[in-house]
Amino acid sequence: MRKATVFILLTIGAFFGLIWWFDVEQAGGSFSDFFGDPVGQTQSLFSKISALFSGWFQQASGAIGGNVNSVTLAANKIAGFESFSAKAYPDPAGQTATYSIGYGHQIVPGDGFTTASTISETDALALLQADLDVYVNCVNNAVTVPLNPQQQAALYSLCYNIGCNAFENSSLLGDLNNGDYASAQAQFAVWNQAGGEVLAALSKRRADEAALFGSGGTLVDASDASIAADENA
Repeated sequence: MRKATVFILLTIGAFFGLIWWFDVEQAGGSFSDFFGDPVGQTQSLFSKISALFSGWFQQASGAIGGNVNSVTLAANKIAGFESFSAKAYPDPAGQTATYSIGYGHQIVPGDGFTTASTISETDALALLQADLDVYVNCVNNAVTVPLNPQQQAALYSLCYNIGCNAFENSSLLGDLNNGDYASAQAQFAVWNQAGGEVLAALSKRRADEAALFGSGGTLVDASDASIAADENA
């Protein structure tokens, strides 16, 4: 009985130790923040796990014929790829010309952020959703062939990372609009460089997006106004 009690206490201690590590050491929050707001102002252990399981659920729903929200699926993917930073950071690393914050939001003049800014995770998630709207519209306007929700989500995630101009002028989009879905899927792998250098993290990200692109079911019209309305509801 005594051993069981000690084991339980050690488990509880380890659990709260993880919370302290993720919420305080990693993001500069306070231990009390966890109880008042398990997401706000921290790189919350629970929020990261929640995003992971949410993404899995979205993919599983599509596999069994459930309703998949392509924007939500893309946001979960992007959050997992980018990770959360409460402070502004050089993006890409190794230079000082461009900075990002939160979930990969690139700081531009007039957006209210500087290289000294900080952001809560709650606000970063909201900013991610707002940023993603731009790329959702970009993809929906550029793609002229039917897409299923997983294909939409993969393209939203790619466009968020490489930018609308690059997406609109990509061979991937050309192949896709010619109805060559297989070639378009293969083209994800091309976008794995930053500063002329191939990055392992980008290669993995492109592979994950390509796999998502190929995992869907029924095709729908990417520019269908009714679908856009459902996703923004």
